[in-house]
Amino acid sequence: MRLSYLRLVLILSLLSAYFIAEHGFMLVRIPPGGQFGVPLAELTVLAFVLTFPWDVAKVGSFAQVAPITPLLIWWGFGFTKAAFGFYHHGIWAIRDASHLIDSLFIWIGFVVAATPGFLSAFSRWLRLICNIGVVYTLLFPLREQLASWAPKVPAPGGYAAPLLFSYTAGALMLLTGAVRLVLDGVRVLFLHPIVVPALLVAYALAVFQARTTYLQVLALIFLLACFRPRVALHTSMGLLAGIVVLFALFEAGLDINTRLGQKFTLEFIVNHFAAIWGGNSEGFVSGPASGTLQRLQWWSKIWSDVTSEPGNLLFGLGYGVPLTEFRYHNDTLVREPHNSTISIFARLGVLGLITFFWIHIVLARIFFRSLRRLSHIGDEIWRVNLLVMGAYILFVWMLTIGEDGLEKPFVAIPFYCFWGIILRVAYSLQVCANRETERGYALNAWQPLAARSGR
Repeated sequence: MRLSYLRLVLILSLLSAYFIAEHGFMLVRIPPGGQFGVPLAELTVLAFVLTFPWDVAKVGSFAQVAPITPLLIWWGFGFTKAAFGFYHHGIWAIRDASHLIDSLFIWIGFVVAATPGFLSAFSRWLRLICNIGVVYTLLFPLREQLASWAPKVPAPGGYAAPLLFSYTAGALMLLTGAVRLVLDGVRVLFLHPIVVPALLVAYALAVFQARTTYLQVLALIFLLACFRPRVALHTSMGLLAGIVVLFALFEAGLDINTRLGQKFTLEFIVNHFAAIWGGNSEGFVSGPASGTLQRLQWWSKIWSDVTSEPGNLLFGLGYGVPLTEFRYHNDTLVREPHNSTISIFARLGVLGLITFFWIHIVLARIFFRSLRRLSHIGDEIWRVNLLVMGAYILFVWMLTIGEDGLEKPFVAIPFYCFWGIILRVAYSLQVCANRETERGYALNAWQPLAARSGR
């Protein structure tokens, strides 16, 4: 029992650090500095491997709900490729396999979610971390000043990065926090529950000035339209009003340190959105547009390399091989092509790509089925929890279109850990459904089942 609580605290603390500190915390290693320190994520995986005898009883329940066949193919094939990569290319193969290693947090999330008292503890933690994330992300315009005061962490590439205020994941936490406020109907300063979340989303567009944010906002509206149509309508109207307010403030001379240093105007939005596919490469969006063209060149080269031989096409290039030749300003080699799907295709070929999508299609079905069951039993708190986790997962999917999102542990670990928690909820709901009479479920009767750690 004590081990279960210790691991629960460990995982929630790890998730909190990745959500807030992001890139800086990702660089924390044991021992610190150099190229051979072990990241905390890998140490956490090792800890769960060593304590696996305590979790053997949960394997059966995990197999009942998880997409076990594609997961076994994914892990078996992937770790075999990683072992060959390590033999031929050394330690960089393990670094390139970080997404594969981090996907083990599906199992870790499932195991931790079986801890007695997890459901209530997680509900409190999720709301707290969303609130902290919103406040923290609002400090983005002050990032340079704040980062100068933050401790520096040495990276394997030979540079040092601030532990805090890097905002590498952009507006991810701000948007997730906005979803939580909308779904919980939180009133701030007696304002309508839509007002503050809408302003937060408008702020994300105006200040972060990232093309991915447009896709994430569209995904947010789509998600709300599927499950809360009225809330989606109100949020859309509030967002438009918030954008107009920010337009007026920028025109009135509001001076905010935005990511691109550009004034937030309608012309900027139109041109910046068009830069997603490389259009409008003149003027103040020439940088983003050229970045799109650069990515297309990387992807084209990867396609040529992978399709050059039947073996590469089927099984991929493997781990340890850099997928680009581009070097960052500090001469650090960019090893991933800023698109997680293409990285999977390059590393593991058609077999890995098909398996990856197979896993997530099944996970999506489980997510929607669990939402329906939670609606049926009337558990609004955990319905909101699932929607907030689902929103984060959807935002990550949008992020991976133009970034190496799942190759970054501070994105991939919460992503997969949330899937593990969702699977545990699905298992508990399934057991409850099997035990209940045809009259239906008792209100929240599934929660004691979810708290049992023996299965």
